[in-house]
Amino acid sequence: MSEKQILIADDDQDLLELLSLRCKQLGLDVITVSDAMDALANADYYAPQIALLDVRMPGGNGVSVSEMMATDERLSQTSVIVMTGDPNEKIQQRCHEMGAQLVKKDQQIWTRLEPLLKALLEDGAEHQATPLAEFSDVQSTPADEGDESLLSMLKDWGWLDDSQPSAVEEEAATDAAPWVLAIDDDPDFSIGLQKRLLSVGVQLVRAYRGMDGYRSAFQSRPAAILLDYQMPDGNGEYILRRLKESAATDSVPVIVVTGMRDASLKRRMLAGGASEFLSKPVSWDQLKRALVQYTDLDLRTSIVPEAMVCSAV
Repeated sequence: MSEKQILIADDDQDLLELLSLRCKQLGLDVITVSDAMDALANADYYAPQIALLDVRMPGGNGVSVSEMMATDERLSQTSVIVMTGDPNEKIQQRCHEMGAQLVKKDQQIWTRLEPLLKALLEDGAEHQATPLAEFSDVQSTPADEGDESLLSMLKDWGWLDDSQPSAVEEEAATDAAPWVLAIDDDPDFSIGLQKRLLSVGVQLVRAYRGMDGYRSAFQSRPAAILLDYQMPDGNGEYILRRLKESAATDSVPVIVVTGMRDASLKRRMLAGGASEFLSKPVSWDQLKRALVQYTDLDLRTSIVPEAMVCSAV
């Protein structure tokens, strides 16, 4: 029988190494990451039997990663254990709703983790979420009241890291202007597109890596997403699937713009929820027609320069 895989996500490198060593001694095949988005990407790629996730990490939050995994049919079978130094009432409730174990993160963490992991190794039985009463001695942090927008909740969960904004966040569009997200590692394409959209009063937010673009889509709703296929850190098919699986982004029109001319790829992307599939080189008129068809953007202007072509590198 093959080894069970465990994904361990924690930005404390000393603890990460210790947990990795301990889990290997139990006979587990260990995958380690220190970033929330890397945790999500590796979970999707490996579909491990067990995921051990810290709550607070760069790029996000282990509870949010767990919730995204729970919406995926493959990953919903993963046994999730959440680690936190502050198991407040809100975190307890979210873990309870997902059926995830919650373990307090302190010097005694391994004494709590070891029996859980051994039980999973022995029979693979599903375990009930940790009862809230087990953490009754911990000071609870009341849930936020008032604004229940997605952005507010994501900030509260730590999904948006205000202390270390990404390149995408720094370039985010203002609330006053409509914006389009381009997830494409071709700078010539995105720079040319930015000039075009600015001339009609539309901002362009650029992401050159697949997972950066996926993350930026949660900050506020773009009018549309322009998605390349071949990119670092997540190809277009994977990013499209993640976008369509999330309630926050499933209704955003996705227009695939790629240098690949593959009929089977086109069929898969359209079947996966893409609104349009365009092959580079793409003219501004083609892009404009697609944006007008699938969004409410008003792209009429008298100052747009002569038509140019956005070509692939």
